[in-house]
Amino acid sequence: MLILAAGMSLCATAQTDTSANAGPLILTLDSAKAYAVQHSKTMRTADLNIQKSEWAKWQSISNMLLNVDGSLSYSSSYPKSIDLMGRSVEMPATGTLGLTTSIAINGQMVIGVQLSKMAIEMQELAKQGNENDVKAAATTSYLSVLIAQESKKTIEDSRKNLEKSYNNVVQLAKVGMAEQTDADQLKVQLMVLDNNLRAADRNIQLAKSALITALGAPPASEVQLTETLDYFFENESIDVPAGSLESSVVMKQLDMSIDLAKKQWTLSRWAYGPTLSAAYVYSGIHYFGTAGFAMSRPHTFNFQLQVPIFSSGKRYAACKQAKIDIDIAQTQRDQTLEQLQVQEIQLKYNLSNAIETYNSSKESLELYQKIFKNSLQKFNVGTISSNDLITVNNNLLNAQGTYIQSLYQVMNAQTDLLKLYNNL
Repeated sequence: MLILAAGMSLCATAQTDTSANAGPLILTLDSAKAYAVQHSKTMRTADLNIQKSEWAKWQSISNMLLNVDGSLSYSSSYPKSIDLMGRSVEMPATGTLGLTTSIAINGQMVIGVQLSKMAIEMQELAKQGNENDVKAAATTSYLSVLIAQESKKTIEDSRKNLEKSYNNVVQLAKVGMAEQTDADQLKVQLMVLDNNLRAADRNIQLAKSALITALGAPPASEVQLTETLDYFFENESIDVPAGSLESSVVMKQLDMSIDLAKKQWTLSRWAYGPTLSAAYVYSGIHYFGTAGFAMSRPHTFNFQLQVPIFSSGKRYAACKQAKIDIDIAQTQRDQTLEQLQVQEIQLKYNLSNAIETYNSSKESLELYQKIFKNSLQKFNVGTISSNDLITVNNNLLNAQGTYIQSLYQVMNAQTDLLKLYNNL
């Protein structure tokens, strides 16, 4: 057994080392969402809640099944004998073996099993809501990494073009054909871009860390994203998605709450119903020492039908309360549906506005990139000053920032709407 335990320990260590040295996670968006659902601790808790509800259902079923109880007792009196009419009578020690079997059923037990099944369905709906949240977190984290990488790429392009002009000005300044001030001003701009690049690298690392957390992967994991930003923002997927509020998890839960209230009402009405029970009891007595005489028979059968007659209005009040709970559940559903309809309108407006902002910012960025390239050419031939070029470069940086911000707005608005429709 010691050798086996040592072998299992070595095997566990080997498995840990293998997982630690595993390669990076190569992910598409769909595989990232699937990985997050599989490894999320939230989903694990949801599965455990479902299992707990299933065992609660079997507990309700067992209330209608046969129950068997056994007992074993020993009894001895002191003193061992008593004086009965001038005669000493010995009181022997006794041992008793008891066995009781019983079964009972009524309407409330049957409805209780149905309520247990509905509790499982409620937990499954809660799991769908958790899965929706996990997918939303994985989606936004995945796209955030792509957007951070796109931000770095735009800065790198600007720096590469500006660096060419800076090198040209430095060479011209050495031979006296350009002012050193122009070179110094361009160098300052390059330093600004270098700071922006370092900030972009940090943003990428933060976005990847957030993605790893959303995936439920080990903190030291490496991720590689196979899809590009153009896949999500350059096709027909960037649009206001169609969906129905009836498919949302919230509405399904409210519908289930109404059904649950109706079952509770049925359960309260069954309080007027009878209860049928049957029992068999065996009680065998053994006398130690002097033989004794058993006054009762060892086998007993019992059948009982219990019918409620009068409870001073207690059952009637419980039925009325349960009926009101149905109306409350229906009212809450209607109220929530109205709130979700308002939320749907707002989210669609946010997404439409974000798409328009994205389209305009993208077009503006393309124009500023074209202006920047033309300004570089003019600066290289000396038709514009370094101040003019720096102004154009700053405008380009602002356009890039607006463009990146519009990407985040589209991503968040679209994810919120898909999450509302339970369509992630």
